[in-house]
This record gives sequence, structure tokens and C-alpha cells, in this order.
Amino acid sequence: EWIPVWIQNPHAFRPTTKMPRFWGYADSRKTELDRRLEEDQVRAIAAFIWQSGIEAELPKQPPGNPTRGKTLFETRGCNACHSIGEGDEAVGGTFAANLSRVGEKANYDYLVRWIHNPRERTLPYCPTHNTDITEEDYASQGLPFQFDLENNECPLGDHLLQVQQPTVMPSLRLTWEEAGDISSYLMTQTHQDAQYPPAAYLDDPQLFGQGRFLVRHFGCAGCHSISGLEQEGKIGTDLTKEGSKPIERLDFALFTPEAKREGWYNHKGFFQHKLENPAVFDQGKIKEPLERLRMPDFDLNSEEITQLTTFLLGSVDSKVLEKFFYRPADQRSDIQDGWWVVMKYNCVACHQFTPPQTTVLEELPQYQSPEGREQLPPSLVGQGARVDPNWLARFLKNPALSERTVNRNGVRPYLQARMPTFSLSDGEVQKLVRFFNALSKQPLPYTPPRLDRLSPQELTMARDLFTHRAAPCLRCHATGDPVTDRTATAPNFLLVPERLKSDWTERWIVHPEIIRPGTNMPSGLFRRDGERWVFALADVPSLRRYQKDHAELMVRYMFQYSPGEQRRLKTR
Repeated sequence: EWIPVWIQNPHAFRPTTKMPRFWGYADSRKTELDRRLEEDQVRAIAAFIWQSGIEAELPKQPPGNPTRGKTLFETRGCNACHSIGEGDEAVGGTFAANLSRVGEKANYDYLVRWIHNPRERTLPYCPTHNTDITEEDYASQGLPFQFDLENNECPLGDHLLQVQQPTVMPSLRLTWEEAGDISSYLMTQTHQDAQYPPAAYLDDPQLFGQGRFLVRHFGCAGCHSISGLEQEGKIGTDLTKEGSKPIERLDFALFTPEAKREGWYNHKGFFQHKLENPAVFDQGKIKEPLERLRMPDFDLNSEEITQLTTFLLGSVDSKVLEKFFYRPADQRSDIQDGWWVVMKYNCVACHQFTPPQTTVLEELPQYQSPEGREQLPPSLVGQGARVDPNWLARFLKNPALSERTVNRNGVRPYLQARMPTFSLSDGEVQKLVRFFNALSKQPLPYTPPRLDRLSPQELTMARDLFTHRAAPCLRCHATGDPVTDRTATAPNFLLVPERLKSDWTERWIVHPEIIRPGTNMPSGLFRRDGERWVFALADVPSLRRYQKDHAELMVRYMFQYSPGEQRRLKTR
């Protein structure tokens, strides 16, 4: 029942949706409505979409706890991309759908599976046969119905299947119980007046062909993946060089005299009027319904219309020589490539990449208290200078840093917001690694400097310094102990040898307030004494005769830190 209502007027259901409406105004004053989708057409399209869906029995999921689900939704980081609430009451990001009324739309069993693993498919898709491969197809070849990244060969031929959903929605590595709790909470998100008329016609086979024709006519497959239309092309005009198109090829229709008289017979005037009211140039014409202009109405505001008009005016067949285009061949190219990946996955909603940037999460109510701000994901300013690029590549592939214990953050297990698994391709991982290194002006490949092993005497001094009551490092840093880690605010030192760069680590412990203003890491631990740094907070007897650099001693100790050493310190 929800499908035809959505097709008819998606903005009434979700005002911030990018889904356009296929009705508009037939005149420039926006007084006479023009419905390019009649009621019978809406029914046919809805029936086609409904009947094109996969018929499969999803595993029944036990009901979850909506109260726990609300807490998980707000703490795991879901509202970095999604918002709850409508209009001025909406709280959260706008990168993905507003979920205020998702309970009117969603199937609970499917929603649980989607949240648990958004990339899971019910059936694999075969790009060669242009169809989903069913259990019967596997059985016809005497093969078990099993498909995943390791079992991705089509049973009907020697080619590969698409075995995962191509979505940017990540996995938060939730348990099934947590996915059920969040789904149960989302199922409560309904409009109090939501009522949908019965839609028995969705199963009418006679509407299937008509609906398929209309879906192709209006270009729905240009944005949506629709079963049977996976290879469908776009129906719109190529706008790559629209700003260079001769004015005579822009169809002002019956507005030509008016546009010339009023001074908007130009590219700018055409674009502005078309974007404000896509049906405007049909005004005064007698056309059959399917002959009308097909561009839908995106309800663009005046600022968006200005931005798009400016973009189209600049989309020209350039006469500028190729050498004058900004196509850097150095690290600036890595920064360009990396930003595409960062914005594709909406990383800026949780992480700060440049000092002036604010994130979606830090603006949310639950992060406004001092305790709440300690739960924010880390800033990534200077990330390339901080971490070993080889470790970063492994982390981006597996943020849990474990093949078995995945329901956690690998670096900061004390954070409730979960660093997701984005299933990045190898190419995307390398682009991000190079991006961070380029932002911090770091060379690649990275060769870790050789650090001298501590002598027995130095090891004793480093332990005394590391555990001194004036600066007890393990008070804030995680240790793997579930009890003490509940109050931890910094990563486990066991990650230091493979994760951090030693030169950055020394700068960090000497002047953390410069690298990260406002950090909880205490500053003033060391003071300058001639050519070396010495511990500034107390007199450590074992270091009185030590003439070398205390900060350098601490870094060397951290880079040979081991599980055995951590257990030893816990007993001191």
C-alpha cells in the first residue's frame, strides 16, 4: 500500500528526499497543476515494481527491544548519516534517508537483515544473463545454493556473479540481537495519521507490462536498480557541454517571444525557468500525455537553482589549452582522488579532516557534555603523519582489527560510536592511504626508522617514568581489561609499535596541545634542558644520572611495548 503513495508524492512522505515528483505546474505562475502520472499510471508502475521483486521467504526474526534500539541508534553512529524527526525537529545527518516514517514502509525481517549486513543479497545477480540466479538454477547443475565472495561463479556459465549489494551503507558489525533492537525501534517510526488505501491491484499481472513501459519511459532505472532493467540507459539529455549548446537548440517553445521581450532569451534564463518548473515549456501546447516533457520536479529552492544554473553555464566545450587545466601529477592528485572516496562514504559526518570542519556527530545533543565529547570519533587532522600507512591499509579493511571479535572498535573499544566496515575495494583503500599521507605531506613508501633496543638499565628507568604517579599513563589508556577499559579515553599502547610513527609520537608526548588543541592528553610532561627533553612533573630517582633525552627514552619504550610488558605493569 505504501508504494503507490510514495510514487505519487514522495515529498509528502519525506520532505527531504531526493526522489522527485512526476507532477508539476502547467503554467509559469504555478497555479494550474499538470499531472504527468495519472492514477492508473501510478497503479501500473507500482504493480510492476511489486511484481518485479524477489519472491523469497526471509528468516523470521524475533522482536527486539525498541528502547535499547533507540540507544544503539543514537550511540553507534547511525544518525551521522540518518536523521529522525521532520522539519525543524529533525536530528541527525542528511546524507542518507530520513527515517521518521520508515516503520510505514519497511518489512521487519528484511530490515533486521539489512542493518546486520547491508551487502547481503537474497539472490546473486548475473550480469551476463541479466537476471538473478535462483536456487533452482543451482540445483539444475547439481550445485549447492551457496554464493559469497569465495563462491561467486555462475552455475550457468564460466563467469562471475554479483554476490553483494553495491551499497555505500556500511556494516556496523552488530550482533543479530542489536540489529533486531534497532529495527524494532525504527518500526515505531510512523506518522500518527498514516493510512494507506488497499492496493490489491499490485498483484494484477495485466498491469505488469504497462508498468514496465512507463518505468522505462520515465527513466526510473537511471537512478534505481530494477530487476530486468539493470542494463537500461539514461533517458535525459547529456549535459556535459550544455552551456555551449547553440541557443536555437534550447526549446523555449511558446515562451520565445516573451523571453526575448523580457531579456531572458539566453542559456541562463532557460536553465533557471526549467529548473524552477520542469513542465513550464509545455504551457499552451496540446500534447498527448506521453508526449509531455518527462523531467520531474525536484522542488529545488532558489539557492539550489542558482547553483545548478551556474554549473550548467560552466559546462562548456572549452577552448582552453589542455596544459592550463588543473591536473596535478604530484601529491595534490592523491588529495583529489581521496576526497572522492571520503565524500562517497560520508566520512566527514564522523571525522574532522581539516581544522575548520565540524562534523554531524559533534552537533548532536548527546555530544554536548564533557563526557559526551569524549565519545566523539577521533579527529583525522594529521592522520598521515601519525600512523604507519601499512597499518592504516589493514585497519581500513578490518576496523575491528580481529577476524573473530568483530563487535567492537579495534583502536578505541571504549567509544560507543562504531567505526564501520565499508567493504572498501583495494583501490579505494590505497587512495585513502595516499590521501592521508598527501594531506600531511608525508612521503611514500614509508620506511620506519630503526630504534635502538633499551638496555636493562634504560628499561627500568622507562618503567619508572611510565608508571609514575605524576603521569600514570595506564589511567587513561585502554589495556584490554573490560572493567578498567570502561573509563578509558585513549588507545591501548599495544597498538603503538605497528600503528604509529615514532617521530610523530615524540612530538605528541612533548606538545600534544599543539597537535590537537583541547585534547585530554596532558601537556607539559617534558621541559627543554639544553639539547634534550627531561621529565618535568617530578623527580624520578632512577633518571637522575641519565643524560640522554627522556622523551626519546619513552618513545623507544613504547615501540617495544608487548603484552608481557603490559601484564607486568598491571602488577606494579
